[in-house]
Amino acid sequence: MFEPIQNLYRELMVATENHQVISMQAIIAAMYVLAFATSLFRAIGNKELFSDFLSIATVVVKYAVTSLLMEYVLIFIAENQSIGNTQNIYFVACLINLISIYILYLIHTKFSYKFGLLFFCVIKLTVVLSIAHFILWFKFVVLDIQAEHAYIHYMYSFIVLYISIVLAVVMLFPGLLKTKLKLLLSPSWPFGTKS
Repeated sequence: MFEPIQNLYRELMVATENHQVISMQAIIAAMYVLAFATSLFRAIGNKELFSDFLSIATVVVKYAVTSLLMEYVLIFIAENQSIGNTQNIYFVACLINLISIYILYLIHTKFSYKFGLLFFCVIKLTVVLSIAHFILWFKFVVLDIQAEHAYIHYMYSFIVLYISIVLAVVMLFPGLLKTKLKLLLSPSWPFGTKS
């Protein structure tokens, strides 16, 4: 039952030395850079909320930092042929996400007095991403469960990939958050509030 899912997971998400296709991460990174460039031009022309520009800039910087850290970890594993303490990268990624939320809030209170829909979307998705990183770190490091419960890896990979793609889409097209599609793009919690 899980074999097709496992094959898809290995093809799209597992980095190997002979991986021939363009990875999803490279496509997402290109979308983030395009979203940042587009947002910069729209902000310069006063065609976009400054809140949206700040949100996009924070997400792009956070993505670049976490991608570089993950690349460093993969190089370390390849050179040393050992995982060692590299599984703590998930906890570091969780902390980076939480710090990015704090920084995003600080720069909004300092430079933009209006919190746009993209701001709230980024906050909510980053919280979900932080929780996913923490759960995987807890499984690997605290509980010391490596290969068992593979479904957690699949759920983690799906969540990270989904959130990365959703962030790219809403950063490229922030107007989507004003449509009914926002139900697919942004969690609608806390309940009873408008997002």
